[in-house]
Amino acid sequence: MSTSLIRRTLPLILLASVAGAQEFELDLTEEKPAVPTEFRPTLGVLSVKAADTEDVSASRARQLEAELLKQLGQGDLFQTVVEPSGARTALGADFARVEACTDYSCMEAAAKKLKVNRLVRLTVAKHGVGSLVTMYGYDPGFNEVLVVSQESGEKAEKAFLGVAGKTQAQKDREFIKKINSFLVQVQKTLSIPNGKIVIDNDPSGLVTVDGVEYGMGSVEVIAQRGTRTVKVTSPGYKPFTQTVTVEQTRSVDVKVSLIALPLEPVVVVKPVEGPKGGIFAKPGLYVALLGAAAVGIGIGFGQSAARVKGLLDAGGDPIAVTRADAKAAPTNAMLANVLVGAGAAAVAGGVTWIILTPTPGGEPPPAAPKTGTGEPTETTTPAPSGAMINFGGTF
Repeated sequence: MSTSLIRRTLPLILLASVAGAQEFELDLTEEKPAVPTEFRPTLGVLSVKAADTEDVSASRARQLEAELLKQLGQGDLFQTVVEPSGARTALGADFARVEACTDYSCMEAAAKKLKVNRLVRLTVAKHGVGSLVTMYGYDPGFNEVLVVSQESGEKAEKAFLGVAGKTQAQKDREFIKKINSFLVQVQKTLSIPNGKIVIDNDPSGLVTVDGVEYGMGSVEVIAQRGTRTVKVTSPGYKPFTQTVTVEQTRSVDVKVSLIALPLEPVVVVKPVEGPKGGIFAKPGLYVALLGAAAVGIGIGFGQSAARVKGLLDAGGDPIAVTRADAKAAPTNAMLANVLVGAGAAAVAGGVTWIILTPTPGGEPPPAAPKTGTGEPTETTTPAPSGAMINFGGTF
């Protein structure tokens, strides 16, 4: 016999055995150690209602609901109990549909909405001279809805002339007494304790168990028995997933190990440089050329001044030298001196700049040698050479 078959039939066997025990008024209860409060499941009672239109069924359903809620209130099998009135309010428009649930997915959705671990609903229907009580129980540990029925076991009364039979109230009290053991066993079947998952986690990790979030960092989760999936996510890390088996009243440890995601390469787009050139590509050359031009212009001014001075010194024809030329000659001589001197300096500086400036992409000039004694050395740099032409004279 497979394990799944045993799990499905075991609660049914336990409940069915109550009927035989009732005939002999046997007590099937057994003392067990008290379950710690944190492991006790929560229960939602959807309804206890008549499954037919008989007035007796409706009356007995109301009495059965009162008896069930009384037992739940006096017992300690469940951590909390949601009564039918609370379930009706919480489920709202879905209550009528859920109240008729007979499939697992429907009751599972209702349990999640009510935030309870287990669900139960009971129906009462006329059965012969007595009643038939049917339980529909939801426990995710069984993976199916538990459906168990119990007859009240009432027998037809023999009629005697002039002897009144039992009243309906008396019959109802006997009904509750006979069904009482069935109610007790229903509660025990649905009160199998939960377990605990202890998760040792990184402070930045978000924990979910079966898709339900339980917060950041290390947490302890009270979980129903069975296979549960623990998942931890954190920005910059791969998701962590582990499947664990939870057993009743026991803890299972999960050690979370987050693995960082590989860094994505950063692509740096380097702007495309245009072809090098233009006036600033070789500044030393252009300085030298400008200096040479200045020298040429200065020589031209000097020659003009020298020609006028020569004519005046020779005592030639005064008409050959105009008054304007005579007055401009000193200025030309001064400009010649300035332009030739400045141009020569520019030529020398430009040539030096060209020599000392490294070629693009080439190696930097070698560093100056150091003396072994650490004493400062004196380096004599020759002054740039140049040419100076002096034009002068007396006018």
